[in-house]
Amino acid sequence: MIRSLIQKRTRKSGFEDMFFVIAVIFTVVIFILILSKAWGEIEPNLDESLTNAMPASSSVNASETLDDVTSTTQLFDKLLPFLLIGLFGFVMLGAAIYANHPILIFVGVIIIAVAILLGVVYSNVYHQIADDSEFKPTTDNFPISDMYMKFLPYFLFIMAIGIGAMVMWLRKGGGTGTL
Repeated sequence: MIRSLIQKRTRKSGFEDMFFVIAVIFTVVIFILILSKAWGEIEPNLDESLTNAMPASSSVNASETLDDVTSTTQLFDKLLPFLLIGLFGFVMLGAAIYANHPILIFVGVIIIAVAILLGVVYSNVYHQIADDSEFKPTTDNFPISDMYMKFLPYFLFIMAIGIGAMVMWLRKGGGTGTL
């Protein structure tokens, strides 16, 4: 089934998908951090306004609902590892295509080096934002995202080793060369 899905793809992909992975991780983490910061500033005023606007006989508890929203935004932190696993699998499937074209391995090495360098830049940008005094209390609510962004270049290096191992395994006959 997976083989037929990959064969139907019109665009070959592989190492260059690491750029997509890095951009998605960086964008999601920064977006969630900013969303949580903005929600933290909006929520108290919104809670007060909604509580005052409710009729006395209303059974709706605005504070409880807003607290649920707050906990939901912080839930994204716990879901980040699953996003990384899914994106890693996406890149691994795309990299299998390179097993048929040995010259592209050299191109892949260059792309991986640039991707790791880009990961270092994104990691530094994230930490400049996260370590700002305005964002520090918000960042403390996202320990998993903070850890992943701190070690993003290392995760990309591990991903590169995984891609290399997969390509080598497929080239040496451990696999069929195609999925």
